[in-house]
This record gives sequence, C-alpha cells and structure tokens, in this order.
Amino acid sequence: MARPQTISDDQILKTACRCFLEHGPGVSTETIASELGVSAQALLKRFRTKRELLLASVLPPETASWTSLVESGPDDRPLTVQLSEIVERLAEYYLDIARRMSVLQFAGFSPKDLEGRYRELPPLRNIRIVAGWFERAARRGLIRVTDCQVAALTVLCALHGPAMLTRFLGRHPTGHSSASYVDAVVDLIINGLRTDQPPEDEAAAAGMLTGAAAPPPWSGESKDRAGLPK
Repeated sequence: MARPQTISDDQILKTACRCFLEHGPGVSTETIASELGVSAQALLKRFRTKRELLLASVLPPETASWTSLVESGPDDRPLTVQLSEIVERLAEYYLDIARRMSVLQFAGFSPKDLEGRYRELPPLRNIRIVAGWFERAARRGLIRVTDCQVAALTVLCALHGPAMLTRFLGRHPTGHSSASYVDAVVDLIINGLRTDQPPEDEAAAAGMLTGAAAPPPWSGESKDRAGLPK
C-alpha cells in the first residue's frame, strides 16, 4: 500500500517558489526538500525534474489575486478610493511578477516556453479585465468616455515598467515611495478622465464603448451620430 501524502502539492509549490525567488534558479532540490522535511527523491516523485518544479512553482498563476476586486467594480465608493485600491494591488502584483519573470529568464525559459501554460496570456487577460472596469465606469458616468483598452494599457504599463526597473536598479526609478507613486498614478487617471472634460468628437467617443472604430481623419469619411456614413 502506498504511503499517504503528508505534504500537499500546494505546500511544495509555495515552499519551492519562495526558495527560487530568494536564492535564484540555482537553489538545489535538497535545500527545498529540507525545508519541507522530505528527501529530494520524494520531491522529484511529484515533479519529475527540477526544471518542471521551478516552472510549476514560479510561473505566475492563471488567475491574478486582484482579478475579483476589479471585476466586481466599480461600486458606490468615491472613485479615488476605488482606483487607489486597484492601483495598489496592481503595483504589488507587478513587483511579484518582476521577481518571478527574472528567475524564469535566468533559468533559460523563453516566452514561447510559457505560452502553452495559459488559456489566455496574462498580459492580454490583464488588459481585458482592467479595460472592462473602465468601460463600466464610463457607462455609469464616473469617467468620461475614452478608449478603455488604451486606458487599461496605460495604467498597467505605468505599474509594470517601474516594477521591472526597480528590480534592475534596486530602487524605484523615479525615487517615489510605493504609496506616493500610487497616489500620482491615481491623480493622473482621475484628472485625465474627468467627466467635465468631454471629448471633442462625441460620436467617436461613443464608438470607443460600442467597439465601432472612428474613421481616421485622413480618410475623408465622416459619420453621423448613428455611426453611418453621411
């Protein structure tokens, strides 16, 4: 009769992830196993190779921890409060992502090695979820109508970039504290999307929500408010 597993896969993955993030991809399976109180051989019975253990433990999860917060909003709280909460969670997420991706890169994994692990690639998923929040906020009149995907990408890049640079430089690239940078990003969003500054072309703005793209200004084509060519 096989011995019952006294350590769950989840325990192994959490401990392995911490060891890889603290010591890098060169940490031995013996070190990870000793923290779990098992042998390295027992560890590799669950995960066939150290490479597979590294990938399973360090790869960013399918569902990000902030997803439910963003998908459930916006709510009735002040917009600044909601955005501050979202941006703070995203900033923490990207700091973690920067650490994980650094370890995977040093271990020799390429983006192609990671693609098949996801039903939807995390960067595209993140844009979709955050853009959805902006679209719902616009429909409720909390922000002016805008290209919600661009708004989402702007916020995500404003947080992803500094996280990667902080990892490289050992400090925030602008010298901000985490809290003051979050405040600055939120202030930029609030003032850039204020409802008292409507877009010049209301029909084009409506198209941003419905998915109908406005014709480029050089095309010579114009549309009426129903979106039909004049």
